[in-house]
Amino acid sequence: MLFEEAYFKDLNYLKLKVKPKSYNKIKNRFKNNIMEYFKNKKISDINEENILLWQIEIEKKGFSYSYKKTLYFSLVGFYNFLIKFNYIEKNIVKNVGNFKNVYELKKDIDFFTYEEYKKFIDVIDNDLYKLLFEFLFFTGVRLGEALALKNSDVLEDKIIINKTISKECFNGNRIITNPKTKKSIRTIQIDNILKQKLEKHKKKNISNESFLFGDTKPLSPSTIERYKNKYCKIANVKQISIHNLIL
Repeated sequence: MLFEEAYFKDLNYLKLKVKPKSYNKIKNRFKNNIMEYFKNKKISDINEENILLWQIEIEKKGFSYSYKKTLYFSLVGFYNFLIKFNYIEKNIVKNVGNFKNVYELKKDIDFFTYEEYKKFIDVIDNDLYKLLFEFLFFTGVRLGEALALKNSDVLEDKIIINKTISKECFNGNRIITNPKTKKSIRTIQIDNILKQKLEKHKKKNISNESFLFGDTKPLSPSTIERYKNKYCKIANVKQISIHNLIL
């Protein structure tokens, strides 16, 4: 089903649920800033990366955070409609998350744009580190959480986040602990592209107890930092922290 076709079904549903004034606001908002981007795409072909790219285009228009937030929840609501009537199974818009409120961010914090990220990722010649940076960028998972992942935590199109690696070591090994808060324990869904890359990577080491990004030991954060700095320099993009490696 095309996005546009599903959208008109949603409009018919909304007419029965909201007041005319609210209906017109939702319709115009959706038509002007969402429909034009997705209308010719099949619902089944849209993934998290497409949603992220849409957010990047909306960011370029200079809208207020309040309006961008409204657009985000409009798209979330549309996907909730698709789930309600069994057109899809999951809300990928929620997986990507809302726009960032740049006014709440510290001035010295910086992020990659998608164009900068592409320059960065395209120069990486090490498959393992390339996969790690892709994983961090498209999932928003913290580095400590990613490094604590075992192969057994990857279940088809889902990743189980229930632990993290602390900064402390014991007998030369990093200590694995529970996340800082209960909310940090979660299951995240991944798109088909990342799913296929992770499945291919897992086949190189079939042990479920191996670290996803490593082997018997996870990758070293300091080594990851060196690789990140190296590839930022090669790609001629700004240096950002690993923590900020997500839009």
